Amino acid sequence: MRAMRALPRRHLLAWLTSGALSAPWTAHASETPIEVEGFSFEPNLALPGGRVLLNGAAVSSILSVRTNVVALYLPRKTSSVEAALTEPGPKRLCFYAMRDVSAKDLSNTFLERLRQNATQDEIMGNFVQISQFGGAFGNRTKLSRGDFIAIDFTPATNSTIMTLNGQRLGDPMQGEGFFRMMMKIWMGPKVKASTRSALGGEGNRG
Repeated sequence: MRAMRALPRRHLLAWLTSGALSAPWTAHASETPIEVEGFSFEPNLALPGGRVLLNGAAVSSILSVRTNVVALYLPRKTSSVEAALTEPGPKRLCFYAMRDVSAKDLSNTFLERLRQNATQDEIMGNFVQISQFGGAFGNRTKLSRGDFIAIDFTPATNSTIMTLNGQRLGDPMQGEGFFRMMMKIWMGPKVKASTRSALGGEGNRG
């Protein structure tokens, strides 16, 4: 299988500006790892920008096939999608691959979800970062079951970095607005409501 190549910028821009998820879990107070579909998430983490708490986790699908388990970490737990999307400070989106999946298919799915869920202003304002993100998988042919991708935002550098099994993927992507836009891949208005709710922490309401 050939490695994916990043789309030319003019093609990516035209695509993005043209014209399902399941099995949620929501964080509750706990000091033990939370297991979702056999994959564990720590209840809190120390990131370079500070400590973050597990806000929620859910199973994500590509073309109706259960493909990964995604989790969101924030500096404090929220109880709504809107609050999670605007929470300042360090943040982490991360997921485990539940099965082998083409890197090209995964990247294209994420870009398509951005096109569906982000605003035109967000897309135009973060086009360079979107191009970086789309090309980050370019030297890989696939993700294998158990592979772990983390997408971390650090306020001090105002940048997002992506790692695969602890190894850097691509270059830092600038701006907190870019990370918030990335959250819409799993929490945007056209994402399944149960998954949006789980990641947004609606089950955290006391």
